[in-house]
Amino acid sequence: MSLFAASTRAPRRILATEPCVSCSQKRMASDGWRMAPSSRQKEKGKRDVVFTPQQRAKLDSLNADYRAKIENSKLQRDKITKRVGELNAAERAFYCSTTMAAGEAMTHNQALFLGFWNKTTQENPRDPPLKSFREIVEAHQGTLHNFSLDDVYDLSFILRNKGGVGCAKTGRQIVNLCAELGHAEAVIQVVASALRQDATKPGIMKSRSVMMALDRLRAVAKTGNLRAMVMEANVARHANQTKRAITLYEQALDLIRNDDGTRTGDKYSRIRDELSSPWIELGFLHHTLGQNVAAMKAYVLGQEQDDPMAYFNLARLDFFMSGNQYTHDWLYNMTKAAASGHFRAAFDLGEYYANTPATPAEPQTSFLEKLGGFGEFLWKSNLNLNPKANIQHHDAFASEPELRIKLAEQWLKIARNNYYLHANITLAELYLQKFIYPEGTLSKPLDPYGHSTEPNAIENPLFDPHKAQVMLTEVLTACLQISEAKSVSTTNAEYLHLARPWSYHVEVLEAVESSATLKDLKEQAEMIADAAGIDIYSTTGLAQGVPHLGTLRLHKGTRGEGLCEMLPSTEEQDEEKAAKRVE
Repeated sequence: MSLFAASTRAPRRILATEPCVSCSQKRMASDGWRMAPSSRQKEKGKRDVVFTPQQRAKLDSLNADYRAKIENSKLQRDKITKRVGELNAAERAFYCSTTMAAGEAMTHNQALFLGFWNKTTQENPRDPPLKSFREIVEAHQGTLHNFSLDDVYDLSFILRNKGGVGCAKTGRQIVNLCAELGHAEAVIQVVASALRQDATKPGIMKSRSVMMALDRLRAVAKTGNLRAMVMEANVARHANQTKRAITLYEQALDLIRNDDGTRTGDKYSRIRDELSSPWIELGFLHHTLGQNVAAMKAYVLGQEQDDPMAYFNLARLDFFMSGNQYTHDWLYNMTKAAASGHFRAAFDLGEYYANTPATPAEPQTSFLEKLGGFGEFLWKSNLNLNPKANIQHHDAFASEPELRIKLAEQWLKIARNNYYLHANITLAELYLQKFIYPEGTLSKPLDPYGHSTEPNAIENPLFDPHKAQVMLTEVLTACLQISEAKSVSTTNAEYLHLARPWSYHVEVLEAVESSATLKDLKEQAEMIADAAGIDIYSTTGLAQGVPHLGTLRLHKGTRGEGLCEMLPSTEEQDEEKAAKRVE
């Protein structure tokens, strides 16, 4: 016998003797011997539970009520299916066993499909899901008017975003089944979900279901589906196949360049996100490889498509390539992105106007020189209509610190209205600076009480502690709301629902939702509040959708010396007046 064989058999012999020991203990117990505690516990658990007549009657009553509810529910569902006409929202929610919000969002056809699908899976739990799913879809396509696989796929979003925990599970199952039936967008989303999970579930990209989804993705990409082509490139980049990823991104860009408006696609091809913007991923990939010129060319194509993200990324790339210096190109691209509603571009522009000096004013010219210049302008054959030159008029308009600080406020308000919390912190600092300066206002120490002795200090026209209090209240409210949503949510849809309004724009929520960022924002808000003597509590002026949570925090400075403190309640005021009369 080999040493290897002997070493592998020993544990098996030990495991084989365990049942014998247990049986011997039982025989010894029957003869009056004392059993081991673990064995006694096992024997006790196997004994039949004896109920009293009262307990038995109560259990029978509960079982009867439960069976009656089930029968009543079946009768109600049968009535709904036999009803003529469309179901209302309450009937759709009841028939599909989902929430009222989901019932309001789904259509009549979607409700009929989901109700029948739930009934089939409950009655035949052992049937292959794909087979029964295909049969139900084909049956409803033949009986319902204008019902397609797109309606089934859209139903999954309703269940995941507005349904309960069980509905979210059903929604994910529907996406996977739609992908197996060949729905292009479902295939893309299955692969995208696997890419997101690969960080926490190593090896998921090698699983059978994902490998089959990748095969379907390649087949869809060959048909000219732009979103599938970009997703295939994302998979290649994730696998460190850089050259192949660049080639696939370039093919997607060529498809966009050669589009003369006749290219057809499904309704999901009109979605504007990173999958419909290959220049974003390609430019970032080139930048990480140090190929900044190639990255700039990719972003320029995005500019031709009027993509705000392309303008923003090109501005940041220009800032990096110019040695962290503001240029005309930076101002033009960042202004275009901010004017399109890009929250981060608006925030960067606000800081730019608050911290940078105005461009030097041109020397005054006489009236005759102006007249001569105007005549030359009229007779000039090729006018300079370059928008990058014209954008300087926007910059030169704010030629004084007071005007520049007001322009900074307007851009920061755009970012704040998009619920970007860093803009709230900057606005609070702006409202609490007693003085502003021709350059670097936000880089100066916070001076809410006006102790500055610098000679170039200018009185701040925006100074308003009450507005600062509103900004800080929104920050602390967001920190509490997002943290609680992360702790109690069981699905991503529930998390997005509880984190409103900061989840209206997912990319904004992703920028602030990490625990470290929330902690940093909370500490900054508290530090500013203590420095200016501001109590943080819900008041008027909060952004739309921000919940009123009452008093959140009182400043730690001397009471009565703060710039924005809570007023005592009416009862406290009456007690103070009564005490003064007694004295």
